[in-house]
Amino acid sequence: MDPRTVGPVLLGTPVGLASGLDEPICGLLREQTPRAVSERAFEQDQRAFAQFIKPDMGEAESAGLNGKDLGSKIASEPQEGNVEYKLMLVDPTEERLQHLTTQLQWRVLEGQGEAIYAIGVEDDGTCTGITDEQLLSSLATLEKMAKAAGCEMSLIRRQQALKGWCAEVLVRQLASHGNFIDMRIAIVGNVDSGKSTIVGVLTSGKLDNGRGLARSSVFRHRHELESGRTSSITQHIMGINASGQIVNYNNVHQMTNNEIVRESSKVVTFIDLAGHERYIKTTVYGMTGCVPDYTMVVVGANMGVQRMTREHLGVALALKCPTFFVVTKVDMCPEHVLKETLDELAKIIKAPGIRKIPLVIKNEKDVITCAKSMGHDARISPIFLVSSVTGQQLDLMRMFCNLLPAQKTQGADLDAPAELHIDDTFHVAGVG
Repeated sequence: MDPRTVGPVLLGTPVGLASGLDEPICGLLREQTPRAVSERAFEQDQRAFAQFIKPDMGEAESAGLNGKDLGSKIASEPQEGNVEYKLMLVDPTEERLQHLTTQLQWRVLEGQGEAIYAIGVEDDGTCTGITDEQLLSSLATLEKMAKAAGCEMSLIRRQQALKGWCAEVLVRQLASHGNFIDMRIAIVGNVDSGKSTIVGVLTSGKLDNGRGLARSSVFRHRHELESGRTSSITQHIMGINASGQIVNYNNVHQMTNNEIVRESSKVVTFIDLAGHERYIKTTVYGMTGCVPDYTMVVVGANMGVQRMTREHLGVALALKCPTFFVVTKVDMCPEHVLKETLDELAKIIKAPGIRKIPLVIKNEKDVITCAKSMGHDARISPIFLVSSVTGQQLDLMRMFCNLLPAQKTQGADLDAPAELHIDDTFHVAGVG
């Protein structure tokens, strides 16, 4: 997969559906028509749908609408949230089109910048399906609605249903006027576990050389460069546009934060925190003052779960911040040591007080399942096995960051005065 691409994927909640029929939409859609068609007719059908597939989308698979039984249902349409079901959108009147566009804007607002549309599905979740012609007309109408709302739509996949086809579409707002999806991830873990290195790799798109090249772009102070250990709070951003591309990687020169934000529909802020025990107050301050949406607990594969790892995990649990785990340095770790680390980590995740389900990420299906869970009840704790030197599973991490929804601020007073958070104060000798 192209490291610049983390194509959008449906985060709907399937009910009682088999996942064995998941198929990437970007590989040519396989023949599943209810009636027999000639090879030439099918190729023409493929070209008709190809106009709605973005060329920069990865081979992403969808977790919904994949029922093996054609009479299967997905969850009923939620009254609130960013998921919308439509049986079809064929040739609406101008008045109806305006109403549908307003509804789309509301769904996008509910999703803080993105929405999911399921075409060919009844409001009660029945996957009825529609004909090819009706589906093409519905997609054209939805594309017109998205453009009117200042968004971009991407066809994720289509699936055979009771009487024809169902389709899944992701609609995400375009980058404009400083409006973007803001998501913050706190990076914690024991010292020397590779936190700053993985932040540097994700934000720059360049692999580490095994001798600290990636982390050198993350450190702020000279003593951090000399010791190789973070002692302060630093924030680094990764921008994602409406098509799912990583904006940071799209330019020859290193982009500034202002340039990244201007071109991004979603901005992921990595809050790199200290791992040494002498800086525990700084780490706790960063986890509380920066108000992260999620916490990434980094564990060195060759080190196992250390005492400070447990301390940081305890702080994240006390703050009720959804947590996922990243095991680094898997390229240099013996297999039996890696197994011991994973067993210890799984034991902690399943322990009383946490009681979550550990899931070692192996493919895109696992990424989808975990992203869906993290956005709702966070019952699943994903575990990524990555290497900043070889690039193992870094593409899955990028996809995961793209799929994770930003947490809604419950009970926020929108009319209250704006707040400015100060994360650092310092004094320059001889100035002022």
